[in-house]
Amino acid sequence: MPPVVTQLPSGGSPAVGAPTVDAGAPGGPAPPDAGRSAPRSSTVVRTARHERTMSRIRWAAVVFGVVQIQTYYAAYPPGVRPLAYGLVALLAAGNIGLWWLTGRVATDAQARWLALASLLLDGAVVMGFVWVYTFDRDTAIWALMYILPLEGAVRFQLRGALLTMTAMLVLYVLREMFGEAAYGTELLVTSISFRMGIGYIIAMVAGTMAASLVRERDELQRAKVALESYAADLAAANGELQAANLVKDDFLSMTNHELRTPLTTILGYASMLEKRWDVLPEERKRQSVRWIDSQGRRLLALVEDLLTVSSAQAGALHLVLGPVDVAVAADEAIEQNGQAAVGVINACPPGLVVRADPDRLVQILINYVSNALKYGRPPVVIAATAVAGNAEIRVCDEGDGVAAEFVPRLFDRFTQASQGLLRTSEGTGLGLAIVEQLARAQGGKAWYERNEPSGSRFCVRLPLAGATPEAAEGA
Repeated sequence: MPPVVTQLPSGGSPAVGAPTVDAGAPGGPAPPDAGRSAPRSSTVVRTARHERTMSRIRWAAVVFGVVQIQTYYAAYPPGVRPLAYGLVALLAAGNIGLWWLTGRVATDAQARWLALASLLLDGAVVMGFVWVYTFDRDTAIWALMYILPLEGAVRFQLRGALLTMTAMLVLYVLREMFGEAAYGTELLVTSISFRMGIGYIIAMVAGTMAASLVRERDELQRAKVALESYAADLAAANGELQAANLVKDDFLSMTNHELRTPLTTILGYASMLEKRWDVLPEERKRQSVRWIDSQGRRLLALVEDLLTVSSAQAGALHLVLGPVDVAVAADEAIEQNGQAAVGVINACPPGLVVRADPDRLVQILINYVSNALKYGRPPVVIAATAVAGNAEIRVCDEGDGVAAEFVPRLFDRFTQASQGLLRTSEGTGLGLAIVEQLARAQGGKAWYERNEPSGSRFCVRLPLAGATPEAAEGA
């Protein structure tokens, strides 16, 4: 939920009943890599695997065919043996061609065409042999036909098996008619119907089994994909839980330090004043009260930080947007950082005006300056420049800078370079997280840069008071 934002006219002040609008931060997922080549589909992979297997079977069939032709028990009519050898040569040449094509198939459509070409080659060779040996009415070579519906079932399931068998039926009937005309072999309808009936039974059984296996394979594949997706979701959820657990540990460590220390101080001084009020000198009383006031303010700052983060996350952060002079906001931030910020330099040019909530801009700069004073070294400088419809404000110091491995976590909640039991710095670890959320809520951005030649540079970009949204977003 975006924060509630009240827009103010340039140079104006908050108006009673002013309209509110939702302020959202532009953003979106990064585009995927366009140049990455897509992996081959499962259909292409399976077809290639089938073709490699069939290639080995065809080479065995070539050897088997040559032996059978050479050792056939019956005499060949003139010109028939060369036809048989021609069919073997066709099988060998076609096998080489299919082997070459197999390595170049890249799409599902190409895989289907390759499977069809393979089935047509095998069908042409098998039916060719059945036709060539028509001269011998006692031959059993016609039984080779039953290989084809099995292959059709493997490649195209039930439909492939039945269509292959239908083509076989037509060719076989023509073969029997040719045998009667060429060799005087009697045309037996009962023989044709018996053999073709067996073929259709084989086709239906093989096709049904192949279709069932394909469905089971697809179901297993879908289950595998679903399981992998579930595992990925589970791993992501586990990562989020671990991250949340780390945040919880950091929060507990922070509250243990940031709550216990001021509470202990307040209770200790309050107890001492109660018991020894009459005997303590006036200066000691005033000093004790000042300590109680200081630690109370520290607790108040902690509560305000927690409320700011909570409100920003819930979309309940109320902003009153209007023109704000950056130099004036920087002066106020320096002043509110107290005596420690006496040496901070305000290098912001006068008259640089942004569209922001004045209190929230000051809060951003207070957190940046406080961070520079705590972790950096002087001189600490607040500078600002106008860039393409925006103002870029930078708080620079000349300390050691931020360790490279810690930079990605700089703007996370409850984050400090020293954490958990190793915490060495005071603070909630919320300052930079608040800056990032406040900047985004006001249509801007917060980030870190390394200062040159040394130190840190914490930056925030906010739209200029007179800039159009298009100009500000284009920067």
